[in-house]
Amino acid sequence: MVHGGPADVQWPNADKYVPWQKDFTVVQWDQRGAGHTYGHSGGDKIPDVNLNRIVKDGIELAEYLIRDRKKKKIILLGHSWGSVVGALMAAARPELFAAYVGTGQVESWAFNVKSQFDTILAHARATNDDATIKELEAIGTPDPKNTHQYFTFSRNFRSLWAEPDQDWLAHLRAQAATLKGTKDFDDDEKGQMFSDPLVLPDQVKTDLSIVAAHIGTDVFIIQGADDVITPVAGARDYFAKIEAPHKEFIAIPNAGHFAFMTSDAFLPALTDKVRPVAMARGA
Repeated sequence: MVHGGPADVQWPNADKYVPWQKDFTVVQWDQRGAGHTYGHSGGDKIPDVNLNRIVKDGIELAEYLIRDRKKKKIILLGHSWGSVVGALMAAARPELFAAYVGTGQVESWAFNVKSQFDTILAHARATNDDATIKELEAIGTPDPKNTHQYFTFSRNFRSLWAEPDQDWLAHLRAQAATLKGTKDFDDDEKGQMFSDPLVLPDQVKTDLSIVAAHIGTDVFIIQGADDVITPVAGARDYFAKIEAPHKEFIAIPNAGHFAFMTSDAFLPALTDKVRPVAMARGA
């Protein structure tokens, strides 16, 4: 499991993965600069927190798991930022993976910025929000390289997230309140603040349709149909450009960016679609 964020580690949600364990061995990985790894490996002194190094870390972990679990290949699942890391891992070393699964799949930062801008502007016009209309029309076309501009105009974007995503965010905030004050929570929070600015330049410049268009293993994109964070249109565009032995796009209705945590349809997609194909390829 290659978590998103960056540094949005998944151990606080371990209970959500229990049903997966009937059919899969689930391996959680706190990436370089994230969560338990942040706390264990020196905190803010951790070197080389960048996309290239994290991809190499992930490949090293995959090699270890294949040896340790005595497997020929494993399944790789990436969410959001993790879908960037995961797609690059699969493109670089496809022989390690029986399948790559992307969810909240990114194509590029530029696509996301333009799509979110258009979504915010359309909503402002529909609700006669003159102040927002004026602000966005003054921008005209957003500059994806101008991260200050993006974080300014998208400051209220969460209000336009799909309802399941807003509910999930509320759950995470309530969960955080119960964990606050523990070392695990501190490592999680500090890891996110540490990692975000370090990997942002890599997020901005990476276009998977260019650097990870050739993936030599089976590819599944399982996307919430209402995802506006990593827009469905971007995931479909990237999917169309992927060259792979087999690929399949699965849209989950009434689900958003966090479909893997919020939709009852996600696990059946893994067990019914991904698992048989992955087993046939050596998992």
